[in-house]
Amino acid sequence: MVFKKLKLWILYDTKFGNGKTLADLLKNEFPEEWEIKLGDLKDVSPNTVVCDAPDVIILGGAIRMFMGAPASKKWLKQLNNELDLANKKIQYGTLFLTHVLATSKIQGYNKRFLRKLKKSKRIVKPYPQILTARVKEVEGPFLEIELEKARKYIREFIKWIES
Repeated sequence: MVFKKLKLWILYDTKFGNGKTLADLLKNEFPEEWEIKLGDLKDVSPNTVVCDAPDVIILGGAIRMFMGAPASKKWLKQLNNELDLANKKIQYGTLFLTHVLATSKIQGYNKRFLRKLKKSKRIVKPYPQILTARVKEVEGPFLEIELEKARKYIREFIKWIES
């Protein structure tokens, strides 16, 4: 099936650059005809994204000090409010989390973050899974296996959109 050129925003929360590294990696997996914008949550307001009217949004967060992506959750709530005010919708959405914990230890954070996306009435089709990517230490780098897992995840996400 052939799709129109889609517009995508990849947003991330980063303190040590891990979120940006992962966002850059994900960006490179998308077809080159897609219009892709990246931004740090600290620099891109939800209103900016709403005004740009993307078809797809990918929102990244980080688990820090046993707190599950509070800045990203707050930003997502603000995005939903802005979409409501503008009476707009985003067709597809997914999430990613960076973390230093064992993957088995973050399932609760994962579920709560995904629940926030699914509760959005303005993101029409939330992807039913979340990408988690583990770093070796708080300041990175990513474990090599996590980068390949991220590439596979985003390829599956693209197939899901195109199906």
